[in-house]
Amino acid sequence: MGFNGKHLSLEDRKIIEENINKGLRKFETAKELNKSQSTIGKEIKNNRKHRYSQTDDAPWKCKHYKDCKVCIGRCSDFEEVPCFRRDRFIGACNGCSEIKSCKKTKYFYYANIAQKNYEYSLKDSRQGVNLNTTELFELAHIICPLIKQGQSIYTILQNHKEITQCEKTIYTYIEMGLFKDWGITNIDLRREVARKIPKKNKLKKRSESADYTGRKYDDYVEFVKNNPTYATTEMDTVYNHQEGPYIQTFIFENTKLMIGRLKQHKTSEEMSNSLSHFQELLGDDMYQKLFGLLLTDRGSEFAKPQLFEVNTETGEIRSNIFYCDAQMPSQKPHVENNHEFIRDIILKKKSMSNLTQDKLDLMFSHINSVPRKSLGGKTPYEAFEFTRLSSSFFLVYILISH
Repeated sequence: MGFNGKHLSLEDRKIIEENINKGLRKFETAKELNKSQSTIGKEIKNNRKHRYSQTDDAPWKCKHYKDCKVCIGRCSDFEEVPCFRRDRFIGACNGCSEIKSCKKTKYFYYANIAQKNYEYSLKDSRQGVNLNTTELFELAHIICPLIKQGQSIYTILQNHKEITQCEKTIYTYIEMGLFKDWGITNIDLRREVARKIPKKNKLKKRSESADYTGRKYDDYVEFVKNNPTYATTEMDTVYNHQEGPYIQTFIFENTKLMIGRLKQHKTSEEMSNSLSHFQELLGDDMYQKLFGLLLTDRGSEFAKPQLFEVNTETGEIRSNIFYCDAQMPSQKPHVENNHEFIRDIILKKKSMSNLTQDKLDLMFSHINSVPRKSLGGKTPYEAFEFTRLSSSFFLVYILISH
């Protein structure tokens, strides 16, 4: 059976003091409290108090007294006379039957003093932290299990209104290591491990296989400026292995709502089929409102812009597609940031061969139900209800997901 890893409480320390008075050994106390013997030993040794006596400087207090011919009291070679009861078995002199006649240095353990020492050391390690010990424990018991489940600090605060600290404060506490004893460090936080950015001198310059004339990011900025009624939908691809399968992702920028389609091939023909599918289900008007303005990267799967812009059956323009500059994923931040939610569920290098569209729809339903700070605490579902598309949204989402 594993030991209880929690901090010793005042009640635990009272039991330690009581057992010392009874003459119980450290291993017996450790067993009663479900702690390791070393934990009990360190607790007693670090907090026992020396009871001063007028004979403390007497020559016989030193273990070398009999061998030393010229004793001058506490010199640099001074060592206390050992006591097996005090040092090895029990830990302190409380309750010793020979206390009155004993000439050795005396140490006593008191629970209240040990607790004050603990609280002081905890407070000293938390300079600038506006929390007492009880408040820290209560906060840790709420947030630490949820962080281990993969929830963000923001989501936790949205669901636990009893927490009075702000998001920045919680992150500061974690940075300071206040929750280390509960197994929480920076590495456990979502978004704390940043994506590695290749060094510039190692980047391979990609040949321009597509014609981006009039479709570059500067053109996109100008288009948005001249057409403010268009809502941007960012498009990207997520995959774990080059051979597939692939998840084509779409995120509606103003509401953070994200949907995805499962693909077996990473080609422009395969990816553009999603738009044809959406247009057929939604009709031209609703399609234009949702997919009229697309922003993506320069991946090979999007390298044929005409397939995305033009309805191949009617020859009519259906979308305006623009491309971010090379190696600039920050120009489509919404879809990049939301991919982190996908990575919480589908880890990198994990096989996606068993993934189905139904499973994908369920995953995105979960992602769209998570409150977002950027949406004022609303979920993407809730944010969409306040848009001009709200009356048709749920029907649209059901259609898109099939």
